[in-house]
Parts: sequence; C-alpha cells; structure tokens
Amino acid sequence: MKIFHNKLFIALIIGLASVLLSLTLSSSQLIQRWEKQFQDILYRNFKAEEHPEDVVIIAIDQNSLNKLQDNLKILWPWPRDIYAAMTEYLNHCNATTISYDIIFSSPDIDRLNIEAEYADSLFAFQMKKCGRVVLASQMEDSTHSGSQTIATEYNIEFNYNLPEKIVHKYPRITLPIPRFQRAMAHPGTVNFFTDSDGTCRKIPLIYQHKDKKYPYMALTTLLLRERSDSLGYNENTGELIFGEQRVPIDKSGFFHIYWYGPGGPEHTFKYVSAYQVLQSYMQWKNGQTPVLPPEIFENKAIFIGATAAGLLDLKTTPFSLLEPFPGVEIYATLYSNVLNGDYVQSFSMLLWTLFSFGIIFILSYLWQKLKVWQSTLITLFLFSIPFVIAVLAFQNNKMLTPFVFSEISIVLSLISVLSINYLMEGREKKLVKKVFNRYLHPQVVASLTEDPSKLEMGGREIVATSLFTDLQGFTTISEYFTPREIVKFLNDYFEKVEQIIFKNDGMLDKYTGDGIMAIFGAPVESQTHAKQACNAILAFNELSSLKITTKNHNIPLITRVGVHSGSLVIGNIGSSNRMDFTAIGDTVNLSARLEGVNKIYSTQNIISEATYEFVKDEFVCLELDFIRVKGRLKPLRIYNVICRKENLDKNAETILLLHEEALNIYREGKFRNARKLFEKILEDRPNDTVARVFVERCDQLKKNPKLIDKDGIFNINVK
Repeated sequence: MKIFHNKLFIALIIGLASVLLSLTLSSSQLIQRWEKQFQDILYRNFKAEEHPEDVVIIAIDQNSLNKLQDNLKILWPWPRDIYAAMTEYLNHCNATTISYDIIFSSPDIDRLNIEAEYADSLFAFQMKKCGRVVLASQMEDSTHSGSQTIATEYNIEFNYNLPEKIVHKYPRITLPIPRFQRAMAHPGTVNFFTDSDGTCRKIPLIYQHKDKKYPYMALTTLLLRERSDSLGYNENTGELIFGEQRVPIDKSGFFHIYWYGPGGPEHTFKYVSAYQVLQSYMQWKNGQTPVLPPEIFENKAIFIGATAAGLLDLKTTPFSLLEPFPGVEIYATLYSNVLNGDYVQSFSMLLWTLFSFGIIFILSYLWQKLKVWQSTLITLFLFSIPFVIAVLAFQNNKMLTPFVFSEISIVLSLISVLSINYLMEGREKKLVKKVFNRYLHPQVVASLTEDPSKLEMGGREIVATSLFTDLQGFTTISEYFTPREIVKFLNDYFEKVEQIIFKNDGMLDKYTGDGIMAIFGAPVESQTHAKQACNAILAFNELSSLKITTKNHNIPLITRVGVHSGSLVIGNIGSSNRMDFTAIGDTVNLSARLEGVNKIYSTQNIISEATYEFVKDEFVCLELDFIRVKGRLKPLRIYNVICRKENLDKNAETILLLHEEALNIYREGKFRNARKLFEKILEDRPNDTVARVFVERCDQLKKNPKLIDKDGIFNINVK
C-alpha cells in the first residue's frame, strides 16, 4: 500500500482519471453548449475589429418603410418596380452581384398606380439584363408546403461533383415565381440553422430537392463572382472547390462562420438605406448627382434584405446580446469569410488532451507538496493558461480550443486532490475552515488553518483604522416590509457592503443591526489602512446613489460612515467557551461615535483628524468642525471625504475654498460675515447640507453667543 502514498503516483492517477472523465463529459450536450458559449465570448470580447470591404448591404429598414409610405404612399410589401429600379441602378454602378434576401414566391398584386403584371415584368427584365441577380429560395421539410414550379434550368447552371454526406436533402422547396426563375442568374438558399441553444454558428452550404441541388445564398453569390460553373469536393482535406477557392466544411457539410462583429449599421459592413438607393436611382435618371454615387457599389457584392424589426428577419448569433443581428448580414459574413480566407480552425483534440494532462499532473502534485496559499497561487496561474492560449489562438489563428474541457479537467483534479488531502492529512484544517469561515475574514481563516494553536485567548495592539456604518432611515424603511422581507432586504444590502469592505482589504468584524463594523489594517497589518478605509467611503457614496422600489416607495440605500485611525487591540476576545476575533479600544469607540455625528451635519461620512493626516495627500477632504467628544478632553477636528485629488473638478475646488474661508471667518466670531459666505455656497449648491447647518448655527450664535465655549467649540456633546 506504500505506493498509494507516493505523491507522483497519486498525481498521475488523478491526471489520467480527470482527463478521461472530462473526455466523457465533453461529449454531453451541456458541455458542448458551454464550449460554444465560451467561443461566443471570444468573438464578443477578444477579436480585433474587422471591416470587410467587399460587401455592401442595402437595408430595408424602418426609415425606408416610413419614407416610401409618407412620401410615395407605398406600403409594405413593396411593388416589384421598386426592386426593378434598385436592380437597374446597381447594375449601372457595376456591382459584382446583387443578392435579394427576399422570397418572391407569389406574383405581385395590382395597385392604384401600377399593375402587378407590369411590375413583375419590369423586375424580371432588369434581372435578365443584369445577369448577376440571386433570389432567395427556402427549403421546406414535410411539415411545410413548398410553392412554385421549378424551372427546367436557370440562366447559369452549376455542375456538382459532391458526396451525398455533405448535401442536405429536403422534400419541398419554396422558389420565386417562374418568371423570376427564368430571369435571375440562380437561386440561393436562405435556410437558417442554430445549435441547441438557439444560436447560429454554422450553416450547410449545399441543399437538394429531388434531383436538383441548390447552394446557400452566399455560396451562389461566390460562384457568380468567381464565374465558376462547377463545384467539387476534396475528400482528403474536407474542402469545397470552385475556381481558386478552397472552402473548409465539416463532415456533415456545415461551414463554421467566422463572425466579424456586431450586426447592423455602423459596425462591420457598409450599410445603406434602400430609400437612399431609390433616391439615387431617380436622381441618376433625372441627370442629377446621386446621393449614393456609383463608386459605393462598384465591384461590390450587394446583399439586400430586411433590417426593420417589424419584418422579423433578426437572427440569433454570438453578437445578438450586443445588437440585433439582421439575417441578411449572415450571408454577407459567410461571403466575406470565403473571399478573405477567414476560416475557423479547430485545435487538435489529442494535443489539447496531452496539454491538459500535463497541467493537471503538475497541479495534483503541487497541491500535495506545497502550502495551501502557494498551491492556490499556482492553481490560479495554471487555471489561466488554457484561457490565455484560447484567446491567443483565436486572435492570431482564428483557432477555437476546447477550453471548457480543460477547465473541467482541472476542477475535477482539484476535487480529487483536495478529497485525498482531506482523507489523508487535512481533517483538522478542514474542520477549522468549516467552523470559522462563516464569520472571520478569509485571511484569518487561512492563518488559523495553518496554525490552529492560534485559537487561544488574548490579542495584540496595532495601529489600524476602524469604520462603522449605519443605514440611514432604516426604522422608516422597515415600515414598508414584513419581518421576512426585512431580513431579505438586509441580506441584499449587506452583500453589497461586504463586497466594498473586502475589495478594499478590510476585515468585516461584525454586523450591528443595520450597520457593520470593519477594521482596515488587520489582521494583516498595512501601512495604507486609512487610505483603504477612504476608498471604501467613496464606494459607499456610490452605493448611496442606488434606490430600491417597493410598494410604490423609492428607498435610497444611504450609508452613513464614521472612521477613526489609531491604536487598538485585535485578537480572540471572549471566554474560554466562546470567543470572537475582533477589535476593541478607544479607536473603535470613537469611529462608532463619529458615525452618529453625520446626523448633525446631514453628511454621509465623517473621518477624524487622525485619519485625515494619513490620507490628506491623496484625498480631498472638507473640514467640518471642532467637536467635543464625551470622555476626551481635547477637542476633535472632523472632516468629510469628498473624492480622490485626481477627480476634483474646478467647480468643487471653488466651493471648497469658499467653505474654508467661511469656516475661518466663523471661528473668528464674525458670524454675520460667515453666514453670507455660507449662503453663497448654497446659491451654487442648494443641497450643501454642511453650509445649511452653519447658516442656521450663525443665526443661533447671533442671538445667543454663549452657545460657543471659550475654545470656540459649538455646544455639541457627542456621546
């Protein structure tokens, strides 16, 4: 049995087991979905912005619908002479191809100003004249009925030399009307495919109905551009071959789309409005300069489709979370992928498995050898390696890696090695963590885990900063809630408070009803404890801007804060049966009292002079007053934290200088003059509560100067 205590052997077993289990899990639908969603994240966050210039998209947008309805009294669906005009103008501009993402499956209807037969004939004439027009067709399954007679042949026919496995067969098809079939170059299929999570990532390129094959619209457009009349397949490389192009597809005939960016205007592709194209057509016919000059469309592939939300042609892609993605842009994307050689590649699963095993083996061994904190740092580093490689491979080679597979393998190995450590040597440490992790700072827990003997009575004196908070108006707030709702409300609030404290390296000492006590600079001593507390103050100010709405009441989460820096005792304090890791001393008591002083000045934070001396070089603070605290002979100067110095704006700086001048005059006993300056502050900032307090105080002192003592302290006794 000695072999099972060999750390290398255990690491080997854990590595093999984790990789094999991950390989098994990776074939599950859930893991595959996670892999795809991670790939979507790569597209949205880690790819360079690209703008293919070979395509122009003509958008049938809401503006076009509105303009034609308002100016020309033309409602949707538009008469076919509209498309005839666009086709004629684009042909005049020497567009490479013109592809309509519209299925003209029925004849036009008669209208007041134009007959259906004439409108259809105009469109057919312009398509025939151009010779490079692709119209949409739709493959239908057995649950849908197809439409239209299939033309015996199209103006351009392709020869296919393809295996059956890459061809997707359908029992029915919806085609344009026969007149359009005879006029267009060739139909392009516009079926939409999604993965199990409803997101489009790949598309079949070849379809078949009966004995006739139909390329995907983007592929039809490419065949026309390349002037290729044949389409072949290389079994060895898995590529479609036409002209100079070699297009990789998977074993089922799917092309994996490389997404360039968010859909819609002003993002990836050049967009123009259909109405502007019609304007340009009319201007061209009238001898005027078109609003869209021919150079925009010259030697470009034109895709025309609906982008107005009401026309229901918005698709789900990896970028749909950012912007609606028009279906017509999918064809433009695939077209640009092939034309620019932007093909998605897949990393070798064998190499990736070996790479994952190497990481897991190292990780499993180190977790048995090193201390917990050392192993954790190395784990975080190793855990990030698959992510870094995935990002770099995607950015540099358009290569997708099985990232989730690796991370699951690492997680499984961690579970395994931690379980083994627990069974073999970690029982005592696990018990300490389980008991104390619920109410002690994580650093304290780590310290106690390494040395459980520290769980003894006593403490040590340090210099640190104490912070107390209180939720303003909680008594009123609680009237709107049932007891159960109050608990949930406080839990949600304290979740935000805890994040602020921990983010600034504080120790959350205890909850005090609707407030908290926190210590900065403990249990791990820090030279920047006061600055950490002031950063927390600014975060509490931001939290105070939030409101929750319940029972027709808007409830602000205004958090009042009191802060003082100085000596305190920290450690396990209590009885032999029950103790808390906490802090005690005058520093703690004074910070709690300063929190309450906020009520006098209607402020959200007050810091002591001791804290101010630590932070005055980095933070802008407004001096509030001298106060006398019960139990302390010396008056205490207090301040209000405004912002970091680099964030101070000119207006605030002016107000601060004016406040300083007013405060100096006030302390000279010139209450009338001081009042004028404080009133001037209120003119610029009517909500300045401190200035308002001093205006009222000046009025009181003018009536009763005895309210201020011999040291110039207003009669406020802070208990």
